[in-house]
Amino acid sequence: MKSIYLILSSIPLLTLASCSSSTTVANNLNPVIADKNYPAAHQYKTSKTQVISPYRPHNVIDVKGMKPGHLARDTSTAKIDTSGKPIISTAKIFRIPEFKANSTPKN
Repeated sequence: MKSIYLILSSIPLLTLASCSSSTTVANNLNPVIADKNYPAAHQYKTSKTQVISPYRPHNVIDVKGMKPGHLARDTSTAKIDTSGKPIISTAKIFRIPEFKANSTPKN
C-alpha cells in the first residue's frame, strides 16, 4: 500500500518535470547545423531531396529522408578495398543544408 501511495504522489512531480524545459539551444538552432566541423552541401537546383557534395568531384547525392543538419557521407570519396568495394566508413562526411523554398518563375 505504501508503494502505491509513493507512485501516486510522484505523478504530479513527474508531469511538472516533463513540462519544464531545462535544456535550450541558443537561437533555436539545430546544434548540428551550427557545427562547423563538417562542410555543408549545397542544394541542387530547387530539389529538397538532392544536394551537391562539397567534395570533389561534387556529385549530386540523394538525401531523401534526411533533415537539414543531419550528417551524410559522400560514398564517391570512400577508399576501395582489395575486392573493389568501397569502404563506407572512409567516405567523407558533410552536413545536409537548410533547403530554400522552391521559387516559381515569373512570366
